[in-house]
Amino acid sequence: MLCAKGLTTIECLDDNMAIATPQQLPFTPSRILQLDDGYLVIGYDGQLLLLDSNLVYTEKPVSPFPIAIEQGCIVGNNLIATWLDSELMLARMASIDLDDKIIEGPSRSDLRIQKSLATALHPAGNSWSRVLDSQPLALATDGQRIALVLWQKGIYCLNADSSEIWRSPPPVWSEVSNMPRSDETVSMTFHGSELHIWCAAGGRLVLDADDGTILRSEKVELDTVIENVYRDSKHELVCGNKGEAFHLSDNILRLQTDITGPIQNAIWDSESDAWRISGWRKEVLLKDQPTITQFDEIPMHCLKIDGQWWNLFNDGSWKLSDL
Repeated sequence: MLCAKGLTTIECLDDNMAIATPQQLPFTPSRILQLDDGYLVIGYDGQLLLLDSNLVYTEKPVSPFPIAIEQGCIVGNNLIATWLDSELMLARMASIDLDDKIIEGPSRSDLRIQKSLATALHPAGNSWSRVLDSQPLALATDGQRIALVLWQKGIYCLNADSSEIWRSPPPVWSEVSNMPRSDETVSMTFHGSELHIWCAAGGRLVLDADDGTILRSEKVELDTVIENVYRDSKHELVCGNKGEAFHLSDNILRLQTDITGPIQNAIWDSESDAWRISGWRKEVLLKDQPTITQFDEIPMHCLKIDGQWWNLFNDGSWKLSDL
């Protein structure tokens, strides 16, 4: 039985396994974004690599801009991303059409000789690009609109063509203003007609996604410093800085646990009614209680392909989930 191009396996496929073990990626991945027909892998140094629906790649990775991608999301078949480099003190936000060939961008040495905004370099092959004069803190999309938080500048909502819909002042969480890190934006997600913005101290600011007006501000009583929040419909996974994980459902705490170590990624598994967490050298299925599989490498992401869950590791390798 023939295997698809780019796959490495010594076994034939059976009815319970739709694909063989995918080929190892040629760089260290930081995240994966799902497309209509396939996936986009983003590397730690800003590399981009397209995979088909069976996790096969046929092109070499490309770096449209020679610095790390801070945040990224997909609108249509366009990558909307921010790039940030503290050493060079520069930041960009741009859109790249993934239906076009992804092309190599400038080098870091090219960036070092920039003299003015008029000669500023931008990610190669962009549909539009903007120089950011402040650090991007959070980026989110509902599939059409794009929301962005810039440090000490404000909250911006844009159309896919970068035209501005509205802007609001920087987020403030008055309920936690006397707590450490109460001014630190850590996450932002769309939820229907609302935009939820979290701070590290446990404050949640809810805006009307249509015009940016504040609907409510609240303190979520969780004993942790928040690092990230993942959302899927009514389910939220609040991740603490010491590996704590809190599953909220309709704003009610459903489960609290400590999986120890940083959380790289989390995806809601609706069939299992649980969160699948890529933790520190472990995969966790968080349901009534955590079920854990230990690894030598660090899982960065997990994907469901034809009913099977696959883990992607920091060395670029893949392994079928045991959970």
